[in-house]
Amino acid sequence: MQTIIGNIRWFGLFFILILPLMMNGQTEGDGDQESEWGKTFMPSIQMGYVAHGTEELSSGLITQTSIEYRDISRFVFRINYDDFNANLNIQYPLDSSVSFTGRSTFSELIIGVGYRQKIRNHYFTAYVQPGIRFYGYPVFEFNNNDVVLDYDSRRIGTIRYSIGYEYAISPRLFIVVEGLLGHTLRIRDFWMDNRWFYGGTIGISAPL
Repeated sequence: MQTIIGNIRWFGLFFILILPLMMNGQTEGDGDQESEWGKTFMPSIQMGYVAHGTEELSSGLITQTSIEYRDISRFVFRINYDDFNANLNIQYPLDSSVSFTGRSTFSELIIGVGYRQKIRNHYFTAYVQPGIRFYGYPVFEFNNNDVVLDYDSRRIGTIRYSIGYEYAISPRLFIVVEGLLGHTLRIRDFWMDNRWFYGGTIGISAPL
């Protein structure tokens, strides 16, 4: 199962990186000229900070990688593959005064739609993106008087709501700032006491 989930994650990242190249190759031979702000895939790299809102996970960094298909109607189709970092604190099941601490990393593959409004060199955006979160969860296994700690690879549905601001430094380079709010679709594991998370990112974006 861990191998399968790993393959899915790498396929998602590969898809995000290769799709703009595929589409660019398809449009280069077209006779119709599209406007600079027409149909274009935009790769974007952003860094930020997320508060997970749960007792078992601390706040941590997010690395956000995304591509967009920006239609002339101002609607946006967007795919994200994001990595999260946090400290974890899991209570020992038989003694709440004892806890397991360490580092936790997990990722999300989310796909959704948005809207982009231009005002001179300024752009305002909003997105709704459902998807899947991939993570490892510590599991305590009891064998006679021994306790074994293992990691179980799992996944959970999630949805994210984002609003953003872009400033065009040049016609082909943007500074991007976004605020995000989201939640898991189930109450499970790290998200038993609170499914909601929030944060913000900043980065750059440019057309291919």
